[in-house]
Amino acid sequence: MATTNSSTSTLQHGSSLQNSSSTPLDPAREGFRFLSTVFMILVIGMFFHYSASSYRSFVSDQDPTSMWVKQLKGYGIGCLLFLIGLWIQPRRWIEMYWIPLWGGVVLLLLATIVSPLGREINDAYRWLDLGIRFQPSELAKFAVPAATIALTGVLRYRGVLGREITAPVGAVIAAGLVGIPFLIIWKQPDFGSAAFLLVLCAIPLFRWSKILIYIVGLAIPLVLLLLPKLMARMNEMEERFEAIFSPENVPQVWAGLQGIGSGGWAGKGIGLGTSKTLYMPSEYSDFIFSVYAEETGFIGVLVLVSLYSLVLLFGWRLSRAVEDADLACMVRVVTIAITGQAAINLLVNVALFPTKGIPLPFFSHGSTGLAVFMGMTGVVIGISRTRARQVVNLT
Repeated sequence: MATTNSSTSTLQHGSSLQNSSSTPLDPAREGFRFLSTVFMILVIGMFFHYSASSYRSFVSDQDPTSMWVKQLKGYGIGCLLFLIGLWIQPRRWIEMYWIPLWGGVVLLLLATIVSPLGREINDAYRWLDLGIRFQPSELAKFAVPAATIALTGVLRYRGVLGREITAPVGAVIAAGLVGIPFLIIWKQPDFGSAAFLLVLCAIPLFRWSKILIYIVGLAIPLVLLLLPKLMARMNEMEERFEAIFSPENVPQVWAGLQGIGSGGWAGKGIGLGTSKTLYMPSEYSDFIFSVYAEETGFIGVLVLVSLYSLVLLFGWRLSRAVEDADLACMVRVVTIAITGQAAINLLVNVALFPTKGIPLPFFSHGSTGLAVFMGMTGVVIGISRTRARQVVNLT
């Protein structure tokens, strides 16, 4: 590429001054609002995790706090990851750390299905046991989109070893970055997490529209490859979709709906729900919202939905306030990861979405998901502390 005058040989690879015609958004203020809202959800979730899990804990361990105490590991690790995300310079995630992050997550995902460290629970190999049990697929929700942000930002504009990355080459790289972890998660099998990962990775890829055409072409063989697997599990998939059209035929969904409906306007009272007394499976995880709705009623549901909506609003506003396009994209990915997963969980609970094991962020039992979301929140707050615009030299 020809060298030009320094005033024209750089690309201000960041958001344009999109707020110049109106009152500029303050990243620090929007970040504080984002953090405050997430913190409120976290506190409510911590409280209702105990309420939802106490009966099962008492029956299985004679201790109503046993499951809640296990969840404390997630809060502790999450605080550590939050501080790491807060302290690390944000651009390092997409300029330096994305390669070891992506590679490490892929190795961990492989270990779930090809090593003795993998643990089978509910007919799926989603967990690794390294002294503590965790799900690598939760880590992929940050590591893999970070890699696609690097591809469509840093690598796209700077090239590799002085060579420009063309759209076809970029599509092949994107297919590898996304396709490898997707296929491993699919193999576990965890179809819900695999599909959700595709959504998160698509957000950065839309910034480079030319490669989408090539990616579609590359995806066709993948679809044909997965078709036999889809056909083999067609009965299971039909059962999951049945929850939308005939929820009374899906016991866990029907139990959840009864719990939600019995809450009325103001709920039965905190701790007084009956659906959690082993009447509803996964009342501490996938269907914890049903317990929450039963005990707090329509008013409580309105509060929770409003809080998640505020996370979406403040995350979107923060992404507009940040002048670095790569970091703004990362804010959008984290925001959609939290609110999109919450929306899917709530829709499953009210029988408007096929049943799938998608937990409610900051509520459901599971230390890995909780810790990762807290760490991702730390990254967002770290981004809110900088207004720097990245200048990329194209010579």
